[in-house]
Amino acid sequence: LVVRASRPLGLFALCVIMRRLLSYVAPQLPTILAGSLLLLFATLAELGVPSVAGALLDIYTNASAGDEHVGSRVDSALLRLMGLIAGMSACKHAGEYLLKSAGERAVVEVRSRLFLCQLTCSLQSLEEQPTGHLLSSLTAGSDAVRLCVTHHLPQVARSVASCLVASVYMASISPRLTLLAFGIAPLLGLLAAAVGTRVRALAQEQQRQASAATSVAAEALSAARCIKAFGGEAAVGAKYAAEAEAYYTLSMREMALHKLWNGGSRGRTLLV
Repeated sequence: LVVRASRPLGLFALCVIMRRLLSYVAPQLPTILAGSLLLLFATLAELGVPSVAGALLDIYTNASAGDEHVGSRVDSALLRLMGLIAGMSACKHAGEYLLKSAGERAVVEVRSRLFLCQLTCSLQSLEEQPTGHLLSSLTAGSDAVRLCVTHHLPQVARSVASCLVASVYMASISPRLTLLAFGIAPLLGLLAAAVGTRVRALAQEQQRQASAATSVAAEALSAARCIKAFGGEAAVGAKYAAEAEAYYTLSMREMALHKLWNGGSRGRTLLV
């Protein structure tokens, strides 16, 4: 699968791949769940800090000159604020540590399996693919698992907590506007999914193009004696320059799409 996946895979094939990857991460699921819950608690605590700070300011602004209980209420509010910040920091760092350790362990397992899969392929399949492409596939597969565990899962935990708190707050202010926002959000989600799919496709094309350029350079350097003997330096240099130019074109396309999407983030936020 690693060697032959040069064409875009269908939905069924992607489901099979994701199921296999989840089976590799399955031994680390308790650690991943614990880390995700800690990050969820940290996000909820972070969202609660402004409320506690606002209560502390209300005590100062609404206190009268002869109130004897102002000091005790201020101390209680400060203790709550300090405890909330300390708990938020502890949960955040502990959750990130657990997810990173689980991601590294999963990467070791996936990289070992991928390397064994490459070794068990036929010699014809291995010879058809450049060495740089095989090494790049080996690294990309493990990096994808690491990115999913250490980056995407924390983002999901933060997004879930933020959406829950924001939904409750919006519903308390205006139920109609909340329903309107819930109607617009799925459309933006579909648009984001389409943009993300295109960006991932461009990233994969960049990876393949980088592997092709590396293969050209490796083959030319290994056969430098023959190239010099037949005076093919200019032809090989032009071939490598063409591969590098194609990589530059793909990189600019991805950057343009990425900046176009991020540039409209403020407008999407105002729309919601």
